[in-house]
Amino acid sequence: MFKRGKKSEFNQDNRRLYMANMSHEIRTPMNAIMGIANMLLSQVKDSEEREHLSDMQTATRNLLMTINSILDYESMLDGNISINNAPFEINELINEVTSIARINIGDKNVHFLVDADPGLPAIMKGDATRIKQVLVHLLSNADKFTKEGNITLSVFGKEDDETCKLTFVVSDTGKGMSEDIISRIFLPYEQENNTASRDEGGLGIGLTIGKALVERMDGRIIVDSKEGEGTSFSFTLSLPILCADEACKINSPEDKYVALYIPNKDEEAVVTHLLDKLGVGHVSLGNIGEIFVEDGKKKFTHLFLEHSKFIQIKDVSELRDLGITFVDFIDSTKEVVYDHNTLYVKKPVWYKGIADVFNGEGITGELSKTETKETISIAGARALIVDDNDINLKVSQGLLKPYGLATDTAGSGTEAIRLINKTKYDIIFMDHMMPGMDGVETTKAIRGYDDAYHRSVPIIALSANTIEGVEALFKSAGMNDFLPKPVEIGLLEACLKKWLPPEKVTVTTIEYTNDSTQTGNKFGGFKYIDVTTGLTYTNGNADMYNSLIKDFSASIRDKKDSINQLAELEDVGRFTIEVHSLKSTSKMLGALSLSEKALELERLGHKRDIQAIHEKLPSLNEEIDKIIMDLRSFSVQEEAPIVKRKPVDREAIRQ
Repeated sequence: MFKRGKKSEFNQDNRRLYMANMSHEIRTPMNAIMGIANMLLSQVKDSEEREHLSDMQTATRNLLMTINSILDYESMLDGNISINNAPFEINELINEVTSIARINIGDKNVHFLVDADPGLPAIMKGDATRIKQVLVHLLSNADKFTKEGNITLSVFGKEDDETCKLTFVVSDTGKGMSEDIISRIFLPYEQENNTASRDEGGLGIGLTIGKALVERMDGRIIVDSKEGEGTSFSFTLSLPILCADEACKINSPEDKYVALYIPNKDEEAVVTHLLDKLGVGHVSLGNIGEIFVEDGKKKFTHLFLEHSKFIQIKDVSELRDLGITFVDFIDSTKEVVYDHNTLYVKKPVWYKGIADVFNGEGITGELSKTETKETISIAGARALIVDDNDINLKVSQGLLKPYGLATDTAGSGTEAIRLINKTKYDIIFMDHMMPGMDGVETTKAIRGYDDAYHRSVPIIALSANTIEGVEALFKSAGMNDFLPKPVEIGLLEACLKKWLPPEKVTVTTIEYTNDSTQTGNKFGGFKYIDVTTGLTYTNGNADMYNSLIKDFSASIRDKKDSINQLAELEDVGRFTIEVHSLKSTSKMLGALSLSEKALELERLGHKRDIQAIHEKLPSLNEEIDKIIMDLRSFSVQEEAPIVKRKPVDREAIRQ
């Protein structure tokens, strides 16, 4: 029996080693093919040749996705699925899932709809990364079997005391399944016995992985399907409520009255359901002429319409004379043009985009618009920002600059202590994971001095590390508060008001110019970068976002080389710090898929699972290459200085 156990263990180790080698051997030529195709696409003008190259890219990506699914399944078999519960904002989760799905579904003849309840609790506690992973699997499955019609993501909840039963539904109007197939749908590799599934490609393990993740989060996944009518998958999770405020509200809903001119009745149904939830009155129009009849009864404030319909009627003077705000549903910010009294909502339309329109925060067609907002003003205060990542330092400085807070920066814990001993700061923002002396060790060293200043200066943990228990770790080290990266502006302002001396902080009303059209056009050509998310993390500052893109473009290749060299040298500590840094900066950029893959590797680094790191690293490299290609299309690259990359010094890394 002992020998059989040893043999089984040996076979399992051999299997994992074989999978790692297979992944490496297949990915190496596939990455080369992808790179060559990308390079040629940037040079070739002939439409037929570009189509062939695009087909080559699609085939290569499908193969790489197949390899990723195999590795995820292997992790599941080995029992390596971990759940990290942490606070998350439901708005951010929905935004990231829709951004990834929008890219994957692409331009095919399928409408992607999002029917989410704006009354959901704003902040809950759970593993947002795993929830997103399940939803991406389900949406990918729906995309695979739906050639036309709709794919809908529905999100709703039922609150019970301090818990929310949060339900997600992914439904489609695709080919559907028979009862026999439904009974076997969650079995691994089931599609090998299913001709219909085989015709669509894939391994048939995505649903197996999704089911395992849901059950690991104490939920249950349910499937409902009929042949020829479509399929829906749903799962419900019981999550603690940390902030019971509604996820989305609008100002004075009773003052709004909307006319809907949306040809797709399913999309219209989603929007009307959303308006009902927000308390906004509405009327659906069969044709645009009905607006004149309805307008005689009650004055419309907004006209919601598809982009194709907007193009047809935008210059009709009789409509303009009604004084209604046009709201154009667009597929891309590249469709935004200057047009008086017009706002834009990017598809898929969900409550955040609609609320932004009503609350005066939507994408506008005006070249520039002066608005006012209440913010805080700081005078005579100085902050120290400690982070080993130059991009993070620049972003943090940019976020603090509008408040009038003077800042110094330190690239290490040692440098921070030197500066703190020379200057009395009012507040210190401390990164957690840094090479050498990390944030926790630096804080303990500061608190170790025997004087009032070192013992009492507010130290705020500024970290992308949000795993359960990390906040308690920070506070036990002597930190006063914790801000997760990327930083939310509201949380930052609350932190500044709480910890800075009251006499140095005043609340003020400022005017600012919202240049959203130029922003939309300037940053509208990305395929793998969500500009809306990036601008959110820079507080809507287009110049700061522009600078962030430049810095990221100049450093990402060296970052990739460093990560791969550290993995090759099996320097797990520094490898984990590097991917942790990449996770944060890529999320601030809006490269959400890259951030997720970096997070996965960071988790493996914390486990010191070297073999799994080698298995997953090629997937990160592939995602970095996509972002590099995206950045090549960015116009400011032509203005940015050419940065000559130095070869990575292996000896320096070892030291």
